[in-house]
Amino acid sequence: MLSQEGLSEIALGSPREQIEYLLVERSTFSRKLETGGPKQESQRHMASHLQERLAQETFEQVYQPLQREHEKYQEPVQQSEKILSESHSEDLEKAKISQTCLERNAKQVAERLGMAQEEIQRLTDELKRKEKEQSKLDSALEKAQLEIKKLKENLTKLQENDSVDLQKAKEHNQRLDEEILALRNRVRSLDSEKKMLGEVVEKLKGEIHESQENKQLGNHSPGKTVDTKQREQPPSSEEKLKYQQQEDVQKLRQNLHRLQVLCCSAEKELQYERGKNLDLKQHNSLLQEENIKIKVELKQAQQKFLDSTKMCSSLTAEWKHCQQKIRELELEVQAQSIKSQNNLQEKLDQEKSKVADAEAKILDLQQKLEQAHKVCLSDTCALGKKQLEERIKEALENEAKTKQQYQEEQQNRKLLDQNVNELQKQVSILQDKGNQLEITTSQQQSRIQEQEAQLKQLEDEKRKSDEHLKSNQELLEKLSGLQQEKEVLREKYGQLLKQFDVHVRNYNEKHQHHKAKLRRVKDRLVHEVELRDKKIEKLEHEIRILHQEKEKDKAFRDQVIAQNDILLLEKRKLLEQFLDQEQLTHSNKCVISSVENRVFLLDQENKQLREISLRLTQHVGFLKRIIKSMQIYEEKETINDVPELEVWSKILPLSSSSFSGRGLVQSVRNLQELEERKSEEAIANLEVPQVSLGFTEF
Repeated sequence: MLSQEGLSEIALGSPREQIEYLLVERSTFSRKLETGGPKQESQRHMASHLQERLAQETFEQVYQPLQREHEKYQEPVQQSEKILSESHSEDLEKAKISQTCLERNAKQVAERLGMAQEEIQRLTDELKRKEKEQSKLDSALEKAQLEIKKLKENLTKLQENDSVDLQKAKEHNQRLDEEILALRNRVRSLDSEKKMLGEVVEKLKGEIHESQENKQLGNHSPGKTVDTKQREQPPSSEEKLKYQQQEDVQKLRQNLHRLQVLCCSAEKELQYERGKNLDLKQHNSLLQEENIKIKVELKQAQQKFLDSTKMCSSLTAEWKHCQQKIRELELEVQAQSIKSQNNLQEKLDQEKSKVADAEAKILDLQQKLEQAHKVCLSDTCALGKKQLEERIKEALENEAKTKQQYQEEQQNRKLLDQNVNELQKQVSILQDKGNQLEITTSQQQSRIQEQEAQLKQLEDEKRKSDEHLKSNQELLEKLSGLQQEKEVLREKYGQLLKQFDVHVRNYNEKHQHHKAKLRRVKDRLVHEVELRDKKIEKLEHEIRILHQEKEKDKAFRDQVIAQNDILLLEKRKLLEQFLDQEQLTHSNKCVISSVENRVFLLDQENKQLREISLRLTQHVGFLKRIIKSMQIYEEKETINDVPELEVWSKILPLSSSSFSGRGLVQSVRNLQELEERKSEEAIANLEVPQVSLGFTEF
């Protein structure tokens, strides 16, 4: 509407500017109405006052001399006076009634305008409040969007961490499975070793029993019948058995030591796995707490989102209510404008009728004056006529003034129509603003829907994270089952160790007499170990000395390397100088080779010139001979009748290869070219010595 009526700039402005424009125009319209009311009242008072004055003047100036001079015309004059007084009283009453109606209408219009201004101010305040609330809602929506983004990022991070943790847990479970398999293999190997050891123990028992039987048999046999060789054999077999037993004992101890080491390593691994399981449980508890926090934050965000939707719905309802109020005000303003227009038209019609009545009365007075002119031919009648004419002129002037006032009233009416149109424009502007607000609300609703979709996505992601947590719990249950299996295996391993300890104790009880020998062996080993430690200390001392020498060698090497670096730098500088000199010598050689080539060419050209000069001398001598022969034969031409051609063929029996005219021309040209070359070479020779002098100076 504003763009159609030439107010596109105001339509493009903000709603505050449009409301201010409407308020200014309404204030101007109210002022115009206030200024227009007293003008109309003053115009009406002036018209009534003029009518009174006209009636009084006409009555005083026309009818008094007529009553004095002509009593015949008293009755019509009295009738005319009565009519005029009645019409005047009626006009006054009508004017008063119209004035009171106009005053009432003006008051009502002013009151309604005041109410409209108050409502407009209230609407502007409400719009400002709504704008503030919208800004707050926008900020809250932005915050909610940021929170949602943060929650998404946290969820992605948690998902990534969960995936990483799951991968780590899977890897850890795989490692645990591998370790459990390794432990089972170790247990199996230990069982096999236990069986082997049991077999070895049984063999040793059998051998010990056999050795004891052999000793008993040896004690019962007579000493005289046995030879010295037979006496020497049992000790060798006993020693072998002892050595074998000692080796078996050492092997058993080594196996025991290995088993103890394996048990310690298994216990350490179990403790390490328990610590890892505790860490995983703590991590899972932390993840659960974070998930709970995220759920709480999601609930808070959902509540905020619901609050924002409620606020938006309430704002839309208030906005619709404001639109309804604006439409009602528009309808009231239109009705008031229509009523005021109708009242003004009625008043204008009444004034037009009054003017027509006044004109009719004036015509009647003119007719009466003409009659009076016909009746009265005296001077007084002439004077009265003149006065009447003057007063008629004044009445005509007053009519012109009233017409001007009527035109001014019409102009004021046009201004009122313009103000009404402006109010309609403002109403259309408000409607456009309402449409814009509807568009903004629809945009906000679309944003809210997008946020709902995002919340649904977040809920789906949350469900996925819950599924991941369930899988983690299942993996933890599997880990607990594996730990229980590990404990069962550990118990079995403890039982095996107990059985092995029982066998070892039995074996130790049976072989206590071997301990002394083992102690001796230990003493020897300790002595050897001490000797070895001394040797190791000596070697360490030697190694320290070697390290010191090595450090000295390193320092010497560093010095040598530094000197080598210095020498390399000097060498590089010398190489650069040498390369520069080689370049200079190469350039000198190039110049010398070019000079030599030129000299060689000059020598060849000199040789060619010498050959040419020899040929030319030969040709000159030959030409001289020809000239002489020609002179001789010219004298004899008259005698001889031989043709010239035959004479020349006889005189000149020369070959074409030896001499010809073209050869002479070419020889002359060659001489010229040789002279030019000699001049150029002389100039070049003058330049070459300067170059050679420069090289010699260098």
